[in-house]
Amino acid sequence: MKNAVKTITFQNRNLSVCFAVSSDGIVELSRFVPAGMQKAGNRSENADTENEIFPILEVNITGKSTRGMHGYKHNSGSASLDFRYQSHEILEKSDGKELIITLATDYGVWAYYHMRFYDAVPVARVRTELVNRGAEEIPVEFVSSFIYQNVCGEGTLPYYRKTDVYIPYNSWCCEAHWDKKDLADINLSGMMVDGFSTPGFGNNRFAYTGHSSWSSVEYLPMGICHDREMNETYIFQVESSGQWNIEYDSEIGRRLAVCLSGPTEQEHGWWVNLKPGTAFTTVPAAFGVVKGDVSDAVGAMTLYRRAMRRPSADDEKLNVVFNDYMNCLSGDPTEEKEKAIIDMAADLGCEYYCMDCGWYDKGFWWDRVGEWMESSERFPHGMKAVCDYAKSKGMVMGLWLEIEVMGTACRLADKLPDDWFICRHGHRHIDNGRYLLDFRNPEVYRYCMDVVERLIRDYGVGYFKVDYNVTQGIGSDLHTDSCAGAMLGHYEALYRWYEEIFRRHPDLVIENCGSGGQRMDYGMLRLLSLQSTSDQTDYLYNSFIAADVASAVTPEQAGMWVYPYEDDAEHVIYNMVNGLLLRPYISGMVWKLGENSMRLLREGIALYKQIRKDVRNAVPFWPLGFGTIHDSVLAYGLKTKDTVYLSVFTPGTDTAEIPMNFDGGKIKSVEVLYPSEGNCRFSLQDGRLTVKMPQKAAARLFRFSLREE
Repeated sequence: MKNAVKTITFQNRNLSVCFAVSSDGIVELSRFVPAGMQKAGNRSENADTENEIFPILEVNITGKSTRGMHGYKHNSGSASLDFRYQSHEILEKSDGKELIITLATDYGVWAYYHMRFYDAVPVARVRTELVNRGAEEIPVEFVSSFIYQNVCGEGTLPYYRKTDVYIPYNSWCCEAHWDKKDLADINLSGMMVDGFSTPGFGNNRFAYTGHSSWSSVEYLPMGICHDREMNETYIFQVESSGQWNIEYDSEIGRRLAVCLSGPTEQEHGWWVNLKPGTAFTTVPAAFGVVKGDVSDAVGAMTLYRRAMRRPSADDEKLNVVFNDYMNCLSGDPTEEKEKAIIDMAADLGCEYYCMDCGWYDKGFWWDRVGEWMESSERFPHGMKAVCDYAKSKGMVMGLWLEIEVMGTACRLADKLPDDWFICRHGHRHIDNGRYLLDFRNPEVYRYCMDVVERLIRDYGVGYFKVDYNVTQGIGSDLHTDSCAGAMLGHYEALYRWYEEIFRRHPDLVIENCGSGGQRMDYGMLRLLSLQSTSDQTDYLYNSFIAADVASAVTPEQAGMWVYPYEDDAEHVIYNMVNGLLLRPYISGMVWKLGENSMRLLREGIALYKQIRKDVRNAVPFWPLGFGTIHDSVLAYGLKTKDTVYLSVFTPGTDTAEIPMNFDGGKIKSVEVLYPSEGNCRFSLQDGRLTVKMPQKAAARLFRFSLREE
């Protein structure tokens, strides 16, 4: 921006950010780069774009135009240029700083752009509040949570010749499956002339979207892109459990933009009528950049996620949980079964015991959930006897809940008014045999709070697995400007509900589950300490999730099933390695296991307790890159200052070769950490680990000790 009259800069140890203010008050995010990086110089192709305007806030207002042809892109609203700089301030925080830029329009809408920085973390958290201080209603169709319109803009090469985009596919039982594409593969390379890409106008974009109340059912609400020339990697996420949108825009000004937002009118039918004296705040988004590859970027995002989430004793200790569902009781608990499994869970060294679904009704209970009263048929001596039995064995008791629903056959649901539920067109929305509660209703909020309080009081519960096996569709049309607005309001109320629970019960542990990993986002994980990562029941396929899921969730929050169902040593070892560098979530047909298999489980759990301090402080890395379901070898590791842990899986072979290169350190020694007897051959030469497993489909955990160079 040649006509900049003012700059606003921020720099911490790892991040440098610069805003430019033009003579007419438009504010542009001009640079978002790793700290210490010198200006790389303007490419000749950018020379004619110095006076282009790229505002920090994109807003579409009903009745106002766009800035030109735009296709489906969101970075072209004419109203965006109405917001002019008024002032800015930088607030000191205990763990960083917060920049607030104040913008205003001539018609009374003010914007407060918040960018939150954490000490030494190269990721910033951004949100914007719109306030109508005028006299007229302002109808809003779109507001960006964050936009940066110079991604991969440093160096000598244009972005379309050097950018890889990582697409975060996420599906039921196949979570965190990344696919790398060049910009040409996603049609953002401009026109092709004589086999070379050249910049064109480009009305197209590449976008992916969360459509409903499963935030990660098709994609994780995050993204990564890599500048091959500069070896810089950008990473970002939208922190919403509902609808969201991520898009890459190819600009006429030869720039690549990344735009992050919550619900939009175009994608979700979202619209808000901003009345005088009212405000709207976007869902938060996080954006960061590092010098390095995807491992470095995820490492930075891991540090950010730890910095921004609610402090939790559980995420400090990393309690080992036994859950009775997966490859175990599968929702059919009884007093007799539970007590037998509790004995085995205690013998294994588990610290929490969670009784999963089915405790509240006999027989087929799916469409009768909602009252959350124990089944006398399942527990002839009362469920409290089972809870007390778990506590007598030294474990904290947990229960499964799907608190946001009531089954269509639930007697209570018939007695309640419709405004307790998500409704459209005069009817309650029904999904998978359930009505969906609307937490915007204060009576719903109080009822669900009373349920939780009763279960804590009557049963001594210290852990809840909160599941969510349904979706709202587009939301509710009751008491709202738009259905999508109602969904956003539901989640804002749900977050407040969780915050109140933790104020009342600060030691309570709550696991986030959405049919496994279908609601895996940092709207929820900012508050809840543990995430169910999948409903996958096959331990080999589970390793493809275990190898990549730390890209989506911090390792210590990633609940990974360890659920052996065969009395076989390699089967048990593989299951255990799936969880050792995450949060092992124990289950399985333990009654089938012989003493050697139980010994291996006990050994693994005991080892986890020894290394979990490192798990909660380490950053993840992928020496082979992200794994895919086509790979025969998977490798996922954690790095601390002086120790490296590496999980090696060979689902399709018996041999692995893995490069092990570490900046600032040399490998002093390497060992098989689990199982203790090793039972595999390995060697380390020229920074390359070669492993010969005892069979195809095996796994081992290695530990490398480092010395400083």
